Amino acid sequence: MTKPITHRPLKRPGGKPSKPPANALALVREYAADGFSVVGVAAKLGTTPKTFNKWLEAQPELQDAFDAGRESERWALHNKLFRLAMEQDNAPAAMFLLKARHGYREGDQSAQGGGVSVTIALPGAMSREQYAQKVKGTIDGQR
Repeated sequence: MTKPITHRPLKRPGGKPSKPPANALALVREYAADGFSVVGVAAKLGTTPKTFNKWLEAQPELQDAFDAGRESERWALHNKLFRLAMEQDNAPAAMFLLKARHGYREGDQSAQGGGVSVTIALPGAMSREQYAQKVKGTIDGQR
């Protein structure tokens, strides 16, 4: 009589879904708006990030839903920070918005990038005779 195979686990029924659920657009948008990353949305949908990325590539409307959810999250965070800065006189929030959205920087910027640096290498000092010889050689076509 043969013994049952016990050294290898049986496959779990169900496994990971190979295509998005019917209500994927609404779910993806909702999860992205709640701050979930690709990894988080994939986990909430019961699949892997690799499979979820394949879904995003294959279905542009799913990618649009993810992007719209992320934009909704960004807008909510920006609005909250803006209200803190404007309505509650929160100086750090105001400074952050000025830096992040309008390019403000702290401190003296003159020593930092953005300027042009030119280096001119001059030859060492020459005597009159050396200079005359150099000029005469250049005029005569010698170097």
